[in-house]
Parts: sequence; C-alpha cells; structure tokens
Amino acid sequence: MRPVFSRLIGALICASAAFVLIVSSISTSAAGSEGPATATVKQLLASIGKLRTTTNAAQRDKLIASIDSSLALEQLSQRALGAQWSKLDAKERAHFVGLVKQLLEKIAYPNAAQFFTGLTVDIAGEDVQGGRHIVKSTVNRGSGAISIDYVLQRVGGHWIVVDVILDRQSLADSMASQFQATLKSGSYDDLVAQMQARLAQPPATPSP
Repeated sequence: MRPVFSRLIGALICASAAFVLIVSSISTSAAGSEGPATATVKQLLASIGKLRTTTNAAQRDKLIASIDSSLALEQLSQRALGAQWSKLDAKERAHFVGLVKQLLEKIAYPNAAQFFTGLTVDIAGEDVQGGRHIVKSTVNRGSGAISIDYVLQRVGGHWIVVDVILDRQSLADSMASQFQATLKSGSYDDLVAQMQARLAQPPATPSP
C-alpha cells in the first residue's frame, strides 16, 4: 500500500504545482480575450512568486491563505474520495479537507517553486464553457512547450480553480484516481493515517 500512497502524494504535488506555476515572466497574447478568471490566475501566480521570496511568517501565512482561497479544495477533496465522501459526516469531511490543505501547504506549494522557477508562461486567452471559464496558457521550456489550461468556476462571488488540464490530462482526475487506488487497497482510516504520517515527517531540504 505504501507505493500507492507515494504516487498519491506525487499526484497532489503535480496537480498543485500546475495550479501554482512559478514563472519568470507572464505574457498575454493579443489574440486572446482576458476575462475575470484570467485575473484570478495571474493573482495566484503572483502570490506564489511572493511566497518563494518572503521570509516574514505573518506575510507567508497571508499569501498561503490567498493561494488556498483560489483553489477549490473542498470540491477537489470530494471528487478525490468519490463514494466515500457521502459516508463521512460534516466533521470528518472538514478534517479530510484540512489534511489535503496541509499536504499542499507543506509539500506541494514549496515544491512548485523549485520545479518551475525560470519558466515562461504565455496566457493565450479565456474561453467560456457553460458556467466555467478556461484560461489557456503555454509553458515554454528548453525541451519544448506544454499546454496548461486552468479551469475556473465562480463560487461565492469569486473565481476559483477547480481543475488544471495539463497536455489534455485532467490533474483533478489523476489525483482522484490515486486516492481511489489507495482506498481500494485499504480503508479510509488507513488513508487518513498515512496522510497524517506524511505530515509528521520533517520537510525535505530544497535542492540548491
């Protein structure tokens, strides 16, 4: 069960790293149409950029809270657990969402900065698909370009990221697949225990 959980944590890191790409520059294509969801994505990127260089604890807490509020953490958690979500009461759901949030803050957000520093993202525009807006972008790196589309939905008066499509693959689906594999090989309590154990480990020292 351990290898499966390791892949689960990897999915969390990859998904949130795509959510919070750190870039050296952001440009908007003149052909694209910039809308309100694009502004949310740009603000998210800006907050992560500041998080990487901010040492003041209070300011870091504010930046992390801003990043968290831009992501649909409860919706992603519900999607990840699938049928198991309906078996949980309100307290258990809040606890699980809290664990996901802590894993992102402790592991994924710091790793996102390390993985994606120095890349350039071109925002090509914003499309509307039903009640969702798709912010299209391309990340340019030495080995080629990667398309990353941010899927946002308006909730409680502001836009939040509900999924990221990385080269046509839904990262929310990938994350859900890993959680479901872990649940299938064990129990929900096992999953929670492994998440708590991962949080108890000391943070890895970033590579220079």
